[in-house]
Amino acid sequence: MKRFAAHYLYVPKKGFLKQQVIEVGEDGFVFNFFPLSEEIECVSWLPGVICLEENKELKLQAFHLYPFDFKEMKPAVDTRRRLLR
Repeated sequence: MKRFAAHYLYVPKKGFLKQQVIEVGEDGFVFNFFPLSEEIECVSWLPGVICLEENKELKLQAFHLYPFDFKEMKPAVDTRRRLLR
């Protein structure tokens, strides 16, 4: 299991959630997310946004979007998208 946190987490049908931690299993899918309320051991901080997306089997995958335009709350012109595993 790996843990990642970012300024914002985008969750389909919920929108943006501020400072969340996601847990990614060995299979590469997200199985949990929760608020980052205190410093937690073994969490990788990522600037920008983590975006959750459902695949064909309705499992959640996480993508890191950086840089991100926080004023417009959308990807910037040069935003890169990287799958988190």
